[in-house]
Amino acid sequence: MPLYAYTAMNESGQIVTGDMEAKVSSEVVSRLRRDGMFAQKVELSSGVLGGGAAKSRRKSIGDILFPGVSQSDVTALTRQLATFLQGGFPLIRALEFIQRNAAKESLAELIGQLADAIRNGNTLTSAISEHPKIFDKLYINMVSAGETSGQLETMFERLATMREGSEELRKEIKGALTYPGFMMLAMGGSLVILMAFVVPKFAVMFEDMGAALPAPTMILMQISSIFENYWWLILGALVGGYFGFKQYSKTDEGRLNVDATLLKMPIVGDLCLKSATARFSQTLSTLLDSGVDLVSSLACVQNVTGNEVIAKAIGESLDEVKQGNPLSDTLQVTNALPDELIEMIRVGEESGQVGSMLERAAITYNRDVRNVVKSFTKILEPLMILIMGVVIGFIVVAMLLPVFEMSTGG
Repeated sequence: MPLYAYTAMNESGQIVTGDMEAKVSSEVVSRLRRDGMFAQKVELSSGVLGGGAAKSRRKSIGDILFPGVSQSDVTALTRQLATFLQGGFPLIRALEFIQRNAAKESLAELIGQLADAIRNGNTLTSAISEHPKIFDKLYINMVSAGETSGQLETMFERLATMREGSEELRKEIKGALTYPGFMMLAMGGSLVILMAFVVPKFAVMFEDMGAALPAPTMILMQISSIFENYWWLILGALVGGYFGFKQYSKTDEGRLNVDATLLKMPIVGDLCLKSATARFSQTLSTLLDSGVDLVSSLACVQNVTGNEVIAKAIGESLDEVKQGNPLSDTLQVTNALPDELIEMIRVGEESGQVGSMLERAAITYNRDVRNVVKSFTKILEPLMILIMGVVIGFIVVAMLLPVFEMSTGG
């Protein structure tokens, strides 16, 4: 049984320290409370927080391959909390049960810290606010609204549904683009092998023949020579360009320019716009239906669209909404979101059902995103096969042309 070191305050206000064997840190807290003391800190004697290591467990494969708490872990935790709270479990009991059965040590540690904070009299909102890298502003605001309204179980249900839908859509997009991605790698690898190893051998053979080479063959030899002699420069340029672009896209100006360029691209721009619109509609709908005011909701939504151009437009709209202007009119001026969405918001404002209209819009745009991805992959796959066939066909023809000319006496 693990040994916990604790620091507590007795009824006289004196600080007491000591050690206690217990299965979980909550058991130490309960025993101290029965003895008239209030726990201030409970940790394993090895120095690991009691909340974080409520169970003495071996590291799972998930801890090794995916250290830390991922957003998928947060989604699973949210769904579990929604299920337990709707089943009538008290929050602290639900957290303790989930902690004991957590598959990852890092997740169990996080849940333990949340549980300990609540036992010490803190709200769940303040507890999760201590972990901003795990729980974003949207999550915190929704939990706060749930605690304020006394509908925490309903809020977790909405959060879980929203996060599961977003993750499912991301998985569908990634799955649809996996095959084209492998094809691009295969095409690039084939070209490198041909230009670096196969073509140079033909070049030596053609030089030994001493015959004049056709124009396609000469072009191919020059390209192969560049690959052979300056591969390090090409590789360095690619690596440097990649990291340079990555650093540039991290700046405010870089993100804005990159996202603006993406929105202007054919097919890709449509996909980015519909995807950002779907996230905007779904998130804003969930927040408004949860009782969060419009200004706070827009401030949260601004950070979840995934596109800086649209986020900037929402920020401009937020400033106007604070002055009392209708959301639909302020979004219309920015010209960043689709007119159909803005019209649906306007109808919702007139009927007092903005949340419901946004939810319908989210369903529509999520469906559109799936359709765009399917159409994109249907076009991309044959296009890549065609490009690969043309490039490799050119290489083959360029290498065989001199052989044909010599065989025909040309």
